[in-house]
Amino acid sequence: MKKLTRPVQKVNAPVLGLDIHKDLIAYCLFDREGNEKEAGAVGGTRGELEGLLERFSHLRRLHVSFEATGGIAWIFDLLVDRLGRQRVHVAQPRRIRAIANSREKNDANDAWWLAYLTHEGRLPESFIPSGHLRELRLATRERMASVQARTKIQVRLRAHLRQMGVRLPTVKITAQGGWAFLQELVAETPGTRGMALKSLLGQFEHLDEAVADWDAEIERLAKHFPSIKTLEEEAPGVGKALAATIAAEAWPLQRFRTPKAFARYTGLTPSDRSTGGRQIHGSITREGSANLRWALTQAAMGCLRAKRGASVAAGDWIRSKQKRMGCKAKARTAGARKLAEQIWRLFHFGECFDAAKPFGARA
Repeated sequence: MKKLTRPVQKVNAPVLGLDIHKDLIAYCLFDREGNEKEAGAVGGTRGELEGLLERFSHLRRLHVSFEATGGIAWIFDLLVDRLGRQRVHVAQPRRIRAIANSREKNDANDAWWLAYLTHEGRLPESFIPSGHLRELRLATRERMASVQARTKIQVRLRAHLRQMGVRLPTVKITAQGGWAFLQELVAETPGTRGMALKSLLGQFEHLDEAVADWDAEIERLAKHFPSIKTLEEEAPGVGKALAATIAAEAWPLQRFRTPKAFARYTGLTPSDRSTGGRQIHGSITREGSANLRWALTQAAMGCLRAKRGASVAAGDWIRSKQKRMGCKAKARTAGARKLAEQIWRLFHFGECFDAAKPFGARA
């Protein structure tokens, strides 16, 4: 049965709903009794928004709400600086059915619904990081993008080698022998193929330096989050990069009342369409952060390669799950979901990771 996470309480203050676009901001103002007082639109620039706030600066305890979309960081910072964090509300667009499913969807109506739901205390809100947490999230995402781009370059390099009938003498391209071999091969290969190899090696080297730079930045920011070290030491399959990514995407964990709530936030739980006594479960919901799902799944895959510690029990559980389900991907997803639940318990109850709890003891 569903339970409200907090009692519904109306906002006893003026509310300004903003429907934000790149070149336009539609607004709707409610007074403290919930009556519409003014509606209109201004330009989407910082100056226009500051002018709008200045017009309503005489209103005591003004609350402002808007939807979470791309490019709102500067708007959020401006509003928090003017009004304070408690009076700025960022809505989850997918959860506002009155807007998403409306047959009269336009900017004015969207702003009205945002103001109305905020006044009624029923606006589903998103969490927007700030300060060091925002910087850590930016650094981990940029590192991930650089790693993924580097992997694509590596795949293309290996494809060229197969076309040439050449085998790399080392497993890793960055190994000393492998890199020297590639440098010699580029110098000896004429024509278009040689030009392609030279270009790919240059891109790979540039991305490798970018990853190293982001690793250094993440290490600097991690000093502000002691919980990252705890994650690295206690959570199975989690190293420095994954610990920082999980912290950047999930913190603060106090937002989630139960481990199941945190697991649902990761998007690793199966969808449920049960009705009429029939249980109908579909694929995972994929809600929340895709980067968090990636990090937890990578941790689960790391458990499969582990040779000691709690990671071994987690890896054994995932392998046994794979045998029962007959699907490697589903088993990894189930393991990642269990890891998420145990991470929640670790920081809520102060428990050291006990593999016997979520995964069972190793046979």
